[in-house]
Amino acid sequence: MEAGHKPSVISRLLHEISWEGRKVKLYRDGGRGMENALTAEVFQGLSNLPRDMFLGEILRCAHGADEARLAAAIEVEHSDLDVLPGSLPLPALGIDVQPDVWMTGSSVQVLVEAKGFKKGAGFNREQLPRELLCLEAHSGGRTPLLLLILASPPPIKLTGNGFHEVDAGVAVGLDSVCERAGMTHEEYERLRTAIPACVAWITWEEIHAVVMRQKGALSGLPSSIAASVHRTADGVAQAIRWHSSGVVTDLVEFAEGS
Repeated sequence: MEAGHKPSVISRLLHEISWEGRKVKLYRDGGRGMENALTAEVFQGLSNLPRDMFLGEILRCAHGADEARLAAAIEVEHSDLDVLPGSLPLPALGIDVQPDVWMTGSSVQVLVEAKGFKKGAGFNREQLPRELLCLEAHSGGRTPLLLLILASPPPIKLTGNGFHEVDAGVAVGLDSVCERAGMTHEEYERLRTAIPACVAWITWEEIHAVVMRQKGALSGLPSSIAASVHRTADGVAQAIRWHSSGVVTDLVEFAEGS
């Protein structure tokens, strides 16, 4: 990439697809059900919509890590939002981590891990602990927030390790990851006990409901601007419905505080 050039969401998605090899055929139906396609479509729209009213409200309506996510919501309007940002190195483990979304605010660093609607899809045992370490390494002193977007409410599935509530699921592989990274027992304990304060979750269905509710709350805008915002919000909601293959519908109602 050219120096100083920030690739568009479409450019990033094409870059990701270029690494799919034979699996690229799975995108022939518009990438229906593919996590990267879903994430790109939804977050491109959320980035362009009034941030506080839409993405900020999604953060406010998520579950867990109250202090971090509410701070992220306050900062969201002016945060730097990178969708499919590529690889972030974890030299201590000799691996890279690939966030789905990397959002940098003035005081909060958000890593979004999104799961699609594929039946049986789960997290690898060490996937979420690695993302915690990624936040630790790349947050630049900001408060870390790992936001999971799920196809259904917890418990979450860990491949080969059953089902767990979110905080417990993140902790499952943390000890082995920290050990291989050469971290002390005290550093491991600090990360483990910090999980409730830095891990939050929300479902795609809830995001859909927030977007539709906020769209309906718009008032007082010039007609052309209102129409533009409505079209963008409808595009986000339609992407979620389409990728869900009927799991999410227009009839979903979101109960605040649930």
